[in-house]
Amino acid sequence: MKSLPIALLATAAIGVALFAQDPDGAPPPDQGQPDGQYEQGRAVARISILNGDVSVRRGDSGDVVAAAVNAPIMADDRVLTSSSSRAEVQLDHANMVRIGPNSEVRFTGLDLRGSQLQIAAGTVTLRVMRQSQMQVEVDTPSVAVRPLRDGTYRVTVHDDGTSEITVRSGQAEIDSQRGSERLDAGRTMNARGPASDPEFQVVGAIPPDEWDRWNDDRDRYLARSRSYQYVSPDVYGAEDLDQYGQWVNDPSYGNVWQPAVAPGWAPYHYGRWVWEDYYGWTWVSYDPWGWAPYHYGRWFMGVGGWCWYPGPIYAHPYWAPAYVGFIGWGGGIGVGVGFGFGNVGWVALAPFETFHPWWGRGFYGGYRGGAFVNHTTIVNNVNVTNVYRNARVNGGVIGVSAANFGRGGTYASYNGSQIQGAGAVHGMLPVSPDRSSLRLSDRAVSGNFPQARAQSFASRMPAQRVDHVNFEQQQRGMQQLSRSNFSAGSPTSTGGGWRQVGGAGSAGEPGRSGEASHGWNRFGEPIHGTTTASPQLERNFAQPTGGGSSNNSNRGWGGSASGGQAVRISPPIVSQRAPSLNSAPSYQAPRSPAPSYSAPRSSAPSYSAPRGGGNSGGGHSSGGGHSGGGGHGGGHH
Repeated sequence: MKSLPIALLATAAIGVALFAQDPDGAPPPDQGQPDGQYEQGRAVARISILNGDVSVRRGDSGDVVAAAVNAPIMADDRVLTSSSSRAEVQLDHANMVRIGPNSEVRFTGLDLRGSQLQIAAGTVTLRVMRQSQMQVEVDTPSVAVRPLRDGTYRVTVHDDGTSEITVRSGQAEIDSQRGSERLDAGRTMNARGPASDPEFQVVGAIPPDEWDRWNDDRDRYLARSRSYQYVSPDVYGAEDLDQYGQWVNDPSYGNVWQPAVAPGWAPYHYGRWVWEDYYGWTWVSYDPWGWAPYHYGRWFMGVGGWCWYPGPIYAHPYWAPAYVGFIGWGGGIGVGVGFGFGNVGWVALAPFETFHPWWGRGFYGGYRGGAFVNHTTIVNNVNVTNVYRNARVNGGVIGVSAANFGRGGTYASYNGSQIQGAGAVHGMLPVSPDRSSLRLSDRAVSGNFPQARAQSFASRMPAQRVDHVNFEQQQRGMQQLSRSNFSAGSPTSTGGGWRQVGGAGSAGEPGRSGEASHGWNRFGEPIHGTTTASPQLERNFAQPTGGGSSNNSNRGWGGSASGGQAVRISPPIVSQRAPSLNSAPSYQAPRSPAPSYSAPRSSAPSYSAPRGGGNSGGGHSSGGGHSGGGGHGGGHH
């Protein structure tokens, strides 16, 4: 009972932090308002490393596009590598999928609690670095692999369709329709035959090779990260921040991250707007660290320059395609643009500023049935500097002609005084995408991909399916929206005109390492030549419960709120942790649409991005810096 007063004091301190005032004097947001509503199966993975020619076959349109670091991966997307390439896809802060050469991996289900992928060809290492709420299943033509704890799991599908599963560390459950087997660290299972009746044998682990050594280097790099001291564990991609900036303590927001960038840099400047299924216009950054700071949190100009505030460390944040406010200004109307402005601009939202989401069940449902309902409002004659604090920063507003929005290219910086009388867009930006809007980079697609690919797979349970609206329907819906009449409110309007749209979218060698092996066996039957069964250990993971987190108790940063509701974030919980003393060199931000990076292998590289090229190979290597060729080297992931 003596500890009760201390607990009460701690609770009171947190309460004071929660209801702290905005530094500019704005009242705290409504604490009862939900920050986001998550729909099952709509989780987003991130391409975090690229080396060589890597492509993505999009699940919504079927287009094959060149991959890019910081590009999102959605359910039903496929990642393809050529004979000399590799990639890493980050599912969350704990689960990394590393894809070797000559591979095809299909992301059949992506959800906050459970994700599923199929290996059609090649080698994948699933690295479970720490416990999380996500259970990952890796499916092969014969068996399904489910890690039971943190560890390293290597899975290969050979040209003849046989599967090879090696547990370097941890423990896995190998499932088939006839039963399951446990596979311990230091062992390899070979499986063959159809999923309905496969055979398997267990031998000593295959010897480590260059692929395993590359994975080990990557693990050491990720383990050195200190950024998760300052961000919620639900914010993935924070490992990249360490070598490109430093954490400082701001008197208003607590621990914030300050990138080491060249003068004139501004957030949401160096990258491209890509059209993504369900989420619509999505920012893909060319900054090598550009995942977490553009899909979570907010930006503000601090004493030493631009700073990223990640939000309350104990909240559950939701991924967003971007945290910006859109505006339009100037005469002329671009192709597929119907809101009366010749230019489109955007500005990074500052902490506490009202956010108007443009995606979610309500918006997505509007693409069906050929009757797209206008749920966008244009507030005309806005003083941008009064609406968005970051518009007061020199170069804080970024823009492009409306006809070129979402088509790649370069962007210009503006001062708020240059665009007075602009129109503020509340809801979906009424610019229709075309096929070029599906591209993740300007690189050409390589066709050198594996030809022998499995078509059927074992699975312990069906993947969480998502209902796609094909790209042509989405495009027609946006074209219809661009021709709509938008109800214009006054500059002081809170953004009326939002409407809920009906119809929710719904083979190794036996006997390695001197260990005994057994012959081929069938699941569910005694193993030949053994007298003991595999030990049954308790799982270390929370099992999927099925169902997204959509209740109002989740605080944090705005996510895919449907119904057009304006969202305001909660005030910060100011952490008293000391800032990191590490510093990072500045870099010259690229001026071209998709730069190539080349950097040394040190832990804090200094680089200058050239002015040409595309998002090509040369990803992160050996735990620090970016190696080889051109292309984003994905600083962390």
